[in-house]
Amino acid sequence: MHALRSVFSAVLILGTSSAVCAQQETPSNELTAVTSQVFNGYTRQHRPDGSIKPEQYGFAVGGYIDPSTYGLESAPPPPTADDSIDKVRFSTIELAIEKPLAAEGYYPTTEPKNADILIVVFWGRTIGTGAFKESTLGGNGGANVGGNQDLIDEHNAKLLGFDSGHTFDQGFSDPSNMMAHIRREVYSQVRDAVGEDRYFIILRAYDFQHAWKQNQVRLLWETRFSLTQRGHDFRSDLPRMALVASPFFGQATHGLQMREIPKGHVDIGEVKSLGEVPTNPAPTGP
Repeated sequence: MHALRSVFSAVLILGTSSAVCAQQETPSNELTAVTSQVFNGYTRQHRPDGSIKPEQYGFAVGGYIDPSTYGLESAPPPPTADDSIDKVRFSTIELAIEKPLAAEGYYPTTEPKNADILIVVFWGRTIGTGAFKESTLGGNGGANVGGNQDLIDEHNAKLLGFDSGHTFDQGFSDPSNMMAHIRREVYSQVRDAVGEDRYFIILRAYDFQHAWKQNQVRLLWETRFSLTQRGHDFRSDLPRMALVASPFFGQATHGLQMREIPKGHVDIGEVKSLGEVPTNPAPTGP
């Protein structure tokens, strides 16, 4: 894998509103938000029997996206210390994503000549506007956050993939825009989600052979998925988030999808006896 690494919306289309409404009975903190797009004519190939043709990939570390700056005159409050993401290693993220990728026909390889795509992984935690209401960002304890709230919501919506319809570019934050007001009402659940602190993952898949042989970068697909930080733990919930997002890897969602994360379950398999174990076994390593 190291060889590969070295080589290289708040507004939704109306058709997605039913999908959002169908999830209203599920608490918002149990919904994973997913948006995915394809580029440069990418499409999954199929075998003669109709099954998806497997593709091989290498991982590259995009890195942690620091949410500490929003282009505002006053600095936003720092995020609360969160060991579940602050101390997470990329290897943990890599392992959590491998199985969901394999379920969709994407398999890892360490050989550059065999790699179809290079998947660059970014992760982080947004600072939602809820955190600003207790700050002095807008003056008087945040009571006048006003336009800053719209700027923060716009930033987070784009980062999380919620703004797939370019809502803010169309005057979403303008109170005189009647259509914007209607959208705010219809997608209030989505807007509320943007306002929360959220854990997120961004996967960007590039044509590896094109980059390697022609020295040109060509993006093939991108998937963004996130889950509210409230009541969750990034390290332990990431596998379930990825499982929810996986059907959209390499596919277009055509808007934001809100899907319930599956309940946690650990399958330890068949229990086997290891025989007698010494009472005080000698140490075998550091």
